[in-house]
Amino acid sequence: MTTGRGRSRALVVRVSGGSELTVWAGDAVERWVRYLASDYGASTASTYAAGLRRFRTWLAGEGLELVAVAPADVRRFRDEMKEKFAAASVSNWQTAIRRFYAWMIEEGAPIANPASDVRGPRGSAGRKSHKRDALTDQEVCRLFAACEGDDTAVRDRGIFGLIGYCGLRQIEVQRADLKHLDSRDGRQVLWIHGKGAASANVYAVLPPAAELHLADWLAERGAEPGPLFPSMSRANAGERLSGRALRAIWGKRKRQAKISGVHKTLHSLRHSAITKAIRAGGEPMAVQAMARHKSFDTTLIYYHEISRTERPAEDLIRYGGAGEAGQRVLEGF
Repeated sequence: MTTGRGRSRALVVRVSGGSELTVWAGDAVERWVRYLASDYGASTASTYAAGLRRFRTWLAGEGLELVAVAPADVRRFRDEMKEKFAAASVSNWQTAIRRFYAWMIEEGAPIANPASDVRGPRGSAGRKSHKRDALTDQEVCRLFAACEGDDTAVRDRGIFGLIGYCGLRQIEVQRADLKHLDSRDGRQVLWIHGKGAASANVYAVLPPAAELHLADWLAERGAEPGPLFPSMSRANAGERLSGRALRAIWGKRKRQAKISGVHKTLHSLRHSAITKAIRAGGEPMAVQAMARHKSFDTTLIYYHEISRTERPAEDLIRYGGAGEAGQRVLEGF
């Protein structure tokens, strides 16, 4: 049900155990914009806020609220907007909608993302690229080295080990439980409860480095059932880490490791894992399985970005037997 009016309009949702969770639409938007500004910079925050603002204006005209949106509503918004605006603009607005609801879910709202499976407008297709930079080898080494000297250091190394060596997403780290650790064909694996999945139904294989970091943490954590990486704060000790808490962990260690750049986020460590696997000769299908990409096209984006500058087709072009004029070209004339 919904209560209140205007910016304070809220969605009250029943969750397990009969308790209720109230999701305040107005407050959520403001907190989301602040999160974007702190993690990605003012420019990104302004761009996505403008997209969500346009969507809210459209919803108001339809008599709808952010707290009660279905995929069909996002499709209607897309179709109406593409009649008036460039496909690239509409695609950016859809991205803002999708990221807003993904953030809401990370914050604990028991809702589905209405934009997750809505395709972009025709005409906006083109080779995508990643706006978040991968970390350099030196930055990754400094990140692990920064996890020293305090009560959460061993846990934080365990988290970064799973992201940096297995390519876990933030939500996958949050949802990981101790019971999800398993062995398969002599290898330690972690069953993953990924995006849009009802349960942990795929697994990541832990390489030796990730195993060592995790073993250190498990020796400290103990065998108590529950989240693999529980909160260690006084207020929430033992509870599952929130998205905000994980971002705070990243922010702290990023500063200690002297990693700069607004586009270098916790997700950048996942990018690093995927790009390292590709540069080491990983087969595309194997990399797709590691990254848990639903679409093979997403995996190919990584290959394209790497090969475009490291192995450009232009470098394969050679000319011979072109006479004096051809020789002058080759010599730089």
